[in-house]
Amino acid sequence: MMNGTSDRPASESSTLMTVYVSMLSFILCCVALVLTLIRLLEFDFPLTRYVRSLNDLHIDHLRHPWLAWLSDVGDQVGGSEFLLCVSALLLAVGYAFKLKVWKTAGWETLIVHAVAGAGSTALKHIVGRARPKFMHVGVSEFSPFAGNGWDSFPSGHTTCSFAIATVLAVRFPKLRWVVFGIALAISASRLFRGSHFLTDIIAGAVLGVLIGAVIPHRQHWRRALATALYAVTPPLTVLLAVITAIGHPLSEEWTAKASTEAGLLLAWVALLILLLMKVRPALFPIRATRAVILALIGLGLGMCSGSVWVTTVALLTGFAHWLRAGRQGRPDEPPHFPWYREAALGLGLLLSLYTMLELRGALPLG
Repeated sequence: MMNGTSDRPASESSTLMTVYVSMLSFILCCVALVLTLIRLLEFDFPLTRYVRSLNDLHIDHLRHPWLAWLSDVGDQVGGSEFLLCVSALLLAVGYAFKLKVWKTAGWETLIVHAVAGAGSTALKHIVGRARPKFMHVGVSEFSPFAGNGWDSFPSGHTTCSFAIATVLAVRFPKLRWVVFGIALAISASRLFRGSHFLTDIIAGAVLGVLIGAVIPHRQHWRRALATALYAVTPPLTVLLAVITAIGHPLSEEWTAKASTEAGLLLAWVALLILLLMKVRPALFPIRATRAVILALIGLGLGMCSGSVWVTTVALLTGFAHWLRAGRQGRPDEPPHFPWYREAALGLGLLLSLYTMLELRGALPLG
């Protein structure tokens, strides 16, 4: 009796601590996401001006054939008609061949399409951000409830595409890279078409992923929402680091150079350790150890950007994921990560570092 009574407060304390850690990691991810969007705002106009330099006199006409093709295809594939056809196809196949997962995916894509479309449309008019075509014509950048033309934030095509892609990734996991690749291409087409700013697209992608993750897991929507948020913050942190390096030449101050070199070294060492974790997993039996390595890689990329803001975002993101991994991990049972996943991670890191080093300052903000 004494032992049972004494163990109960300890168990309750452990549960309470788990809840606090979970809340803290979620809050850190939210803060990192907000800071990322705020920082990316400064790239909206420079990127839009660059896109305009690729266009002819009319903003919707691209001189480069493959960019014009991407713009037109993305506009059609990300439109409501095509996305409704995807849901109809899933339902038709599901009912014709009695495939439950196809029927479920069909109904869920219809639901997320409706929710994402309604949510993005409402947010568009509440925010009232002017479209890129209104740049430098003397109108207000924001005019809530102003109607057509002041409906740029967020991108509706991006929101609906990522919402449906998330549902398809849940129901057909083997196709997740394909469907997210298509959604990403649709998003890029909105930027090259001159229809949206960068932050319109980023916000639409995040909103779409969150909606798409919640609908298939309605009974556990809080956990699904948190999992989706954890999934989107690392790639957005990497994007922030890369685009910051492209937009800002490296400062001549020794502190900036030292930070960049230290970040590069940290990223390389962390990647090497990650490789050793795959080759000799017995050396790293704790799940949280991998989260630490990934956090160090993110921190290294943040430092390579030369920005304190980006480094802070990387720290917040890495710490949040480390807390989450430590809360879920079991020291006696290390998780298995497929080799292709680690290879993709390493390739993405190398590509990000190469882009940051070779294209440093290629997009001046002046």
